[in-house]
Amino acid sequence: MVSISKKHIRVALLFAALVSSFTSASEIRAAESESPEWLDTLEVSAGVILSAQDEQPFWLRSNQHGRFGTDGNLFYSRLLLNKQDDKKKQFDWIYGIDITGRTGNDADVALTEAYAGIRYKNLNLTVGRKSEFFGLADSLLTAGPELYSSRAPNIPKIALSTNGFVNLTEDFAINAYLAHGWMEEDRYVQNAYLHQKYLYLRYGTESPSTGINLYAGLHHVVLWGGTDRVTGFQFPAGIDDFAKVFIGKEGDSDASANDQSYALGNHLGSIEYAVQFKGCDRDWFLYAHTLFEDSSGLVGAGLTKPGDFLVGLSLINKQPGTPIKRVNVEYLDTTGESMNSDGSGSYFYHYEYGSGWTYEGYGIGHPFISFDNGPDYRLYAQNMVKGANAGIALEFSDLFNPVIRVAWMRQKGAMYAPRPAEDVFAFALTNTSKIAPAWTFQQALFFDAGEAIEPNPALMLSISRSIY
Repeated sequence: MVSISKKHIRVALLFAALVSSFTSASEIRAAESESPEWLDTLEVSAGVILSAQDEQPFWLRSNQHGRFGTDGNLFYSRLLLNKQDDKKKQFDWIYGIDITGRTGNDADVALTEAYAGIRYKNLNLTVGRKSEFFGLADSLLTAGPELYSSRAPNIPKIALSTNGFVNLTEDFAINAYLAHGWMEEDRYVQNAYLHQKYLYLRYGTESPSTGINLYAGLHHVVLWGGTDRVTGFQFPAGIDDFAKVFIGKEGDSDASANDQSYALGNHLGSIEYAVQFKGCDRDWFLYAHTLFEDSSGLVGAGLTKPGDFLVGLSLINKQPGTPIKRVNVEYLDTTGESMNSDGSGSYFYHYEYGSGWTYEGYGIGHPFISFDNGPDYRLYAQNMVKGANAGIALEFSDLFNPVIRVAWMRQKGAMYAPRPAEDVFAFALTNTSKIAPAWTFQQALFFDAGEAIEPNPALMLSISRSIY
């Protein structure tokens, strides 16, 4: 049963006052009035999440960058402001702030975005926490790319990238990214670094309505450096060590025995392929991912590893007036034998970097992969999973344009500690209504059920006011 405390009521009133103050100030100008040069978006919102269990349901926590925490019941308010990139300019600058105040079991603040950046022609330089989508997948309806989803809070980074796909010839384009990030202190290896890079290739016409595009890419991430909180061992973190991390070379004598035998740091990556069929009325987008932990996973370009892949198919409807706007289906299987003979190579977990592929306690990889807690911030990836998900985006009117999602997960524990299969099912229905100029009202229903969990229905209601 949901308990509403005096603290909850005070916070709810504060949220209402926040929205009202912004609304009153903005009544002087219409919502569609021109914003200042340094501001493209200013939006405030407030909402409530009510859940039958202490934990939020799957679809609510999967693609929010950790915005709502993990409490099943909370009030929240959100402030979003940013300046976006003007593509018409040769040089431009950007920034963004996205902050959410929340009160549940503990009142706190989530700083989802806080970044600044510059662009010169086709190159971007960004510093801070920024929401980014990584991988060849449906950016709207996917449960998440296999390697790097939108589940965890954004990692602070300095990133140099191309401005999306950049044409080198008429039919050939690249999309490249290189980043250095800082992991949190509260993990098994404290203050480790993140090395991240990707290179995606595209072949085919730029026409939005005819032709076929072929995609292929490699996404590589490494946890390196930092201090083991139990032994005090300091992992190498110099410039020469960065060069070894970059190319996946083994460490020197100051590295651990494991890193001297394999590669310096905890390496993980994905090999990805996609094909897009474009038409005037609709597009089809088919994609496939496979993971690798070390160089053995690169053999055969990742195609020789059955039981280890994500595949997805999307239909994007471009016909005006049709109620079905987008459909997506995906299937994930990570039950294949990825481990080496010595037991290493288990996806998302690493013996030395004991918190695994997580940030602030959230898994960074596919949301179907959960983690069990251990001592000293160790987190054990439950990385033997089969599952499927489907989503559909509909549009009937300003008041009714629902997005429906379902998921099935068969969890078999960890590769190093398998267990009997357990099935989990998840459902979500989200509707966003335009109730007045610059006002939106979002309603969402969620439901989780499974063999080893209590049924978990949940409700989310929020109201937003766009100032600019």
